[in-house]
Formats: sequence, C-alpha cells, structure tokens
Amino acid sequence: MAIPRPSSPVEIGLVAVGAVVAFLVVVPLLPTVFDVLYGAFRGVFDVIVPGGRER
Repeated sequence: MAIPRPSSPVEIGLVAVGAVVAFLVVVPLLPTVFDVLYGAFRGVFDVIVPGGRER
C-alpha cells in the first residue's frame, strides 16, 4: 500500500510540523531508551558471564 504524498501547501506544512514535533519528542527520549537497552544487556551479560560484573 502506497503512502499518499502531500499535495497542497497546507498538507506539506502539517507534515513539516509533525516532523519537527516528532523530532522534539523522540530526541530527548533517546538517552532513556539507550539506558533501558544497556541495562537489559548488562543484566543478561552478568548472568551469562561467570563472576558477573567486577567493580
């Protein structure tokens, strides 16, 4: 199924505003997402590797 392209100036403006809002929402959340992924990886890694994490 094809994604319809914006044809009028209003639609193009709405797409641009939506892209900016998405950028402003997603970028600040990236550190949190990376922290969760890193924590999950470390949790699994600590269980698999004998001795776990050295401090």
